[in-house]
Amino acid sequence: MNQMATIPAEATSVSATAAPATLPAAVAVREPWLKPGRLRKILLPLLVLAVILGGWQFVTETGRVPPIILASPTAIILSFGTAGPEIFANAGWTLTEALTGFVIGNLAGLAVAILFIHSDLARRTIYPIALGAQAIPFVAIVPVLILWLGNGMEPKIFITSFLAFFPMLINSLRGLRSADSEVNELLYTLSATPMQRLRMVRLPASIPFVFAALKLSACACVVAAIVAEWLAADRGLGHLIVLYGTMYRIPDIWAAALVGTAMSLCVYGAIVLAERLATPWRRGLPSTTS
Repeated sequence: MNQMATIPAEATSVSATAAPATLPAAVAVREPWLKPGRLRKILLPLLVLAVILGGWQFVTETGRVPPIILASPTAIILSFGTAGPEIFANAGWTLTEALTGFVIGNLAGLAVAILFIHSDLARRTIYPIALGAQAIPFVAIVPVLILWLGNGMEPKIFITSFLAFFPMLINSLRGLRSADSEVNELLYTLSATPMQRLRMVRLPASIPFVFAALKLSACACVVAAIVAEWLAADRGLGHLIVLYGTMYRIPDIWAAALVGTAMSLCVYGAIVLAERLATPWRRGLPSTTS
């Protein structure tokens, strides 16, 4: 009876000692989102931005810089009330050109990289030409493209896809080559087809490099579309910037430039979010672009 009576006491003592041991582990998982280091990373850029905007407003309001040269931040904000509908309507046109070229250029770059992996002859003959074409100043060929393709979206889409093609080609080719050779040889001994080895080994290994290329061309595609619209266009942000410049509407020029900047950051942010969702195992690792 004494032994039986001591069993519950021992069981309760074990459970009493085991229960507190699990509490720190449960508490440690729930870390505060705004940790001191993360809060510092957010506040410091905001503080620098506030100082820049305050100094900008000061030098323009006091007349140290004429408004014909530099518009004040308040004037730029007020310009959205007058020219905002026109700016946003043309921004949709520019964003369509940029995203269309972004998709076409990156898909073409990935397809050519896959071709180079499976054909040494194609890589030796086409790759040097592709690297040489990367040095072509696209601003110089826009007039020729307008003669060939007209004054619509087509020349701008070609320019944006041209700029997005080369980062994807170089990065994805590097990523496809980084696949584990031992796993690739193992699949070869198991009679896997080249397409199966590509799908199971090479493409998964190239995912970080592909996203690095996407981030490189995310902002460049919007900038390229705007610059192409400067030379010849009847709509778009680039067309508005040139039009506002001829009428000396300086705040409206800055407003259109800010909308273009916001579009570039949104495209870049979407790529970063897609990378986090597609590669959860790489969170906390250094970026492939560095």
